[in-house]
Amino acid sequence: MSLMQKTRRGAPNRSAGWLLPLSGWMTFFYLIPLAFIVLTSFRTMVNYQLTDQFTLQNYLTVLTEPLYWKALRVSLLLAVRVVLITTLIAYPLAMVLVFVVPRRWRTFFLILIIAPFWTSYLIRAYSWFIVLGNNGILNLMLEALGFIDQPVQILYTGAATTIGLVHYLLPIMTLTIYTTLENIDPSLLEAANDLGAGGIRSFVHVILPLSAGGLVNGMMFLFILAFADFVSPATLGGQSERVFPQLIVDAVQWNINWPLASALSMVMVTVILLVLLLLSLLRNIGNRE
Repeated sequence: MSLMQKTRRGAPNRSAGWLLPLSGWMTFFYLIPLAFIVLTSFRTMVNYQLTDQFTLQNYLTVLTEPLYWKALRVSLLLAVRVVLITTLIAYPLAMVLVFVVPRRWRTFFLILIIAPFWTSYLIRAYSWFIVLGNNGILNLMLEALGFIDQPVQILYTGAATTIGLVHYLLPIMTLTIYTTLENIDPSLLEAANDLGAGGIRSFVHVILPLSAGGLVNGMMFLFILAFADFVSPATLGGQSERVFPQLIVDAVQWNINWPLASALSMVMVTVILLVLLLLSLLRNIGNRE
């Protein structure tokens, strides 16, 4: 038997050896807790104790109560808005890093992009109070420039929540797109230029199709984080518009209703999976074209 044949035969065994601990990790830390949440969502609580009584009332409450539908709509709109704004900022920024900034300077700018992650997410959220408050930097600048006569209420609104989430997720999306763009073969762009394609046509027919996979993957990641986040809505948005994850926190922390919280969690997971499926279909359609 040749060395190449031995290598090919041994490769699947090594892969299986790596998959076993990974599967055990996923089972123990994801599938088992998820199964527990699913089972809990069909149970009831009596005197703050879980019972074995099977019920669909938790899901009926979630699906029929206007409060939960409103929170779900707010969360969906917020997540979509954050994904679109973040993508529109991150994509040009990543293109500048790849196609304009010299390679020797890229590391420096990448460090600047990820620098916000060196501090706590909660601290970053509260830092926006200094900027968006009635006596914050933004209102003072607008008053000094003569655009407003009195402070504009930005803090404790949906706009403040959007700003906080975009600030939080922008480095993630920028790095995701940057990695995709950096892997594009420069000879393809040179060939496009030689064939007379300008900057816009090269972007539409070469850069955008080749980066579509990474772009959609980044949008998936951003949607999950934005839809499931409750820190920015709770700190920057206040109680003006409650998002879906906040209701889960309330069910656990204040109402101590674990079955209801589990049902809410399963509805949230289902919505996320449906959105991810839609984005996957769009990516597959784009790849066929």
